[in-house]
Parts: sequence; structure tokens; C-alpha cells
Amino acid sequence: MARVVRLTEQEFKGLLSNILGLLSRETETKTTPQEKDIEQTVTKSETPITPTKIVGSGWRSCSGWKDNIKVDKSPSQFKITYKGPSSGLSIAHAANGRDTIHQLYNVLICEINPFLGQGKMKPNIDDIRTEGGKEGENSTLSITVPIESSDETYQLDRRGGWGHDPGGSNMKSKCDEIKSKGGKCFGPVKNITQARFGKITEYFITHTI
Repeated sequence: MARVVRLTEQEFKGLLSNILGLLSRETETKTTPQEKDIEQTVTKSETPITPTKIVGSGWRSCSGWKDNIKVDKSPSQFKITYKGPSSGLSIAHAANGRDTIHQLYNVLICEINPFLGQGKMKPNIDDIRTEGGKEGENSTLSITVPIESSDETYQLDRRGGWGHDPGGSNMKSKCDEIKSKGGKCFGPVKNITQARFGKITEYFITHTI
């Protein structure tokens, strides 16, 4: 038989006060689904660099180089090497493949900038080294970009020509525009590769995002 416990009015009020206190604390500490969504949104938005800010991220043709190109990257340098025909393959941008060996510079931009986008790295455009060899089906070209530590996030950009010199005015204008908006930009620096497959003249700049 159940035992009936009778409480005085004072004891009942005390018990009721304790229950209400516990319910109040639970309500204060509980996170609603909407609050959780807000917290997740804030956490995701902390990433400062978006893909749209990365130079070359929107280029559709930098994924088809397959086995002809090798990439080696570290915090101290980025090296990209091509081996194959000097023309005939469409490895980046040019659909007709007339300037295959020169397209390596476009692949360089596609590959190095997401890496630099991690931050704290700056390409040393003054000491970029290029080396070309052979011609025809066994042409080779390597581009080595030294990397320095930095407190800011930098990107690499370029413009050049195979068999002609386009000049550095385009890159200079881009640098001037970036500086006018409060960013940092260095260059253009002229880089020439002379090999059996011909002469490539490039103008490099590096700038903050």
C-alpha cells in the first residue's frame, strides 16, 4: 500500500521553488536548433580566403595535363616541370594546342595559387628560375618559384608570349589597380626562357588578396 506524504504549506513552496529553479537553468543552457545553425554559420565564415579570390581558380582548362606535368611544392619553393611535345596538346586554355609548352605558365598559376592561398607565403618573383631543353616530342620546361614566409596571403600572376614579347604594361596596370585599392603588389619582373623550342618572355607580379 502506497504511503501518502503530507507536506506543510512552507515545505510545498520550498519544493516548488527548487523545481522552478532547475527548469530555469536548463532553459538558459539549452541551445535551440536555430542557435546551432547560427553557430555553424559563424564558424564556417571565419575562413578569410574564398576560391573566387584565388587567381586562376575559375580557369576551366587547368585539369587536363595528366602525366605530362609534375608538381613539387613546399613552403620554400614551388616547382612545375613539363615533358612532352612543344605543341599539339591542349594542357591549359589554348584548345588548338599550338603553344603547348607555353601553356605550362597557365598551369603554374592554376597550381601555385591555391597553395599560396593557405597563407603566410609569398613568391619571390625576382628569383624565378626557368630551364628549357630539347624540342619536338621530347621538349622539357621547368619553372621554379622560390617562396618566402609572409604575414599576408599573396598570389602569383603573369602574362607572356612564346616567340614574341608582349611587354609588361598589362601587369603593371593590374599592380597599379591593386595598390589603388589598398593592396600590395610587386613587379612586373621580366623572365626569359631560351631553349631549342624557342624563346618565352614572361612578366610576373605578386600581390596580396
